[in-house]
Amino acid sequence: MSNHGMTPTPTGSAPLTEQPATGSSRLTYDHALSPIGRGKGWWRGLLFIAFLVVGFFISSMTIGGLGILISTLTGEISQQQLMDAVESGIVPMTPAIFVTNNLALAALLPLAYLGQRMLFGVRPGTISSVTGRFRWAWFRKLALVIVPVFAVYSAGLFLLEPAEVNIDGTAMLMLVFVLLTTPFQAASEEYVARGGFQRAAGSWFASPQLSFIIGTAVSATLFCLAHGAGDWWLIGYYFFFGVIMSVTVKYTGGLESAVLIHAANNVMLFIPSVLTGQLSEGIDRSEGAGGPIMLLPAAFLAIVAAFVIWRAKKEDVETTTAPLVTAKQRKEEAARAAYELYAQQQAQLAQQAAQQPMQTYGDAAGQAPPQRDGQAPNHGQQQSDWAPPADTNRGRE
Repeated sequence: MSNHGMTPTPTGSAPLTEQPATGSSRLTYDHALSPIGRGKGWWRGLLFIAFLVVGFFISSMTIGGLGILISTLTGEISQQQLMDAVESGIVPMTPAIFVTNNLALAALLPLAYLGQRMLFGVRPGTISSVTGRFRWAWFRKLALVIVPVFAVYSAGLFLLEPAEVNIDGTAMLMLVFVLLTTPFQAASEEYVARGGFQRAAGSWFASPQLSFIIGTAVSATLFCLAHGAGDWWLIGYYFFFGVIMSVTVKYTGGLESAVLIHAANNVMLFIPSVLTGQLSEGIDRSEGAGGPIMLLPAAFLAIVAAFVIWRAKKEDVETTTAPLVTAKQRKEEAARAAYELYAQQQAQLAQQAAQQPMQTYGDAAGQAPPQRDGQAPNHGQQQSDWAPPADTNRGRE
C-alpha cells in the first residue's frame, strides 16, 4: 500500500470483508475456496487433503489401536481372534474397540478446522456453512423430521430380518457408546470428506461445475476407501453415499444436513445391531457381504436427500457466500482502514484550523492593545495627551 506522502487513500473502494455480494460473485459452499486455491495456490488443496489423510492414519493407529490393546489385555479378544481378524478383515467389536474407533474418527474434526485455517487462511467457521457458522436452527428443524424417519426405517429393516434381542451389561454399555460417540464420529467424517476433501479438490478449478464434479469424485472416493470395503456392492454404496452427501451439502449451503443424515443413519442402524449382539461379531465388509439389497438403503438415502434439498429451498436457506477473505487480506484491510481513519481525522483538523479567524490586535482589528498591570485604560483614545503635572513649588523659591 502506497501512501504517496500524506495523501489519503480513496475511501470509495470496497473493503475486503465477507460482505454480501450479488450476481456471479457469489460462491456455493463446495466452490468457496476456489479464489484462494486455484492457480498459484494449488498446493493448498493438495496439502489439505494430505494433512487429513495422514491425520486419519495416525489417529486410527494410536487412538483406535488403544481399543485393541485394552481388549487384548482384558481378555475380551484372544490372540487367535486377532490373527483371524487380520485374515478376514472382521474385527470383533468390543466396547473398548467401538468407542476408541469412534473417538479416533471424531478427533479428525478439529483437524479439519485447523487444516483449513492454516492452509487457506480463512475463518474456521466457514467450514461449517456459507454463513460462517453451524446453523443450529436449521439443524434442529430438520432433526424433527429426519430422526423419526430413520427410526422407522431402522425398525422396518429389523422386521424384515428379525433376530433375538439379548440385553445384558455389555449391550447396555455399547448402547451408551453408540448414543454418545456415534454422532461425533459421523459429524467428523462429514467435516473431513465434504468440508475438507470436497472443497480442497474443488478449489483447483474456476468453473463451478468442474469444481463440483472433481471435488465430489475425490471426496466420495476417499470416503469409500476409508471404509475398507471388499465387496463391490458395498463399495458402490459407500461411493453413492458420498455423492449424495455432496449434492445435499451443495444445495443446502453447509454441512448441517449431511451431519444429521449421517449421524441418524449410523445411530439408528447400530441400535438394533447392539441389541441383537450382531455388532459384537464385528462389521463385515468383506467380499460377498453386500448384494442387491444395498439398493434399498441407497434409494432411501436419495429420497431423504431430495426432501432435505426441497425443504432448504422452501425455507430459503442461504446456499451461497461472498468470496472468502484470508487472514493476510484481513490484516491489510485493517491497516488500510486505520490509515483512512487517521487521514480523515487529520483532514478534519486542518479544515477546522482553516475556518478559525485570525486573532489580531491594535488598529487592524479595532481593538485596544492589552493593558499592563497597574496601567489605566485609555477608554478608546487612539493616542494619549497625558503629561506630568507642573511643579507648583518652583515659583515660591
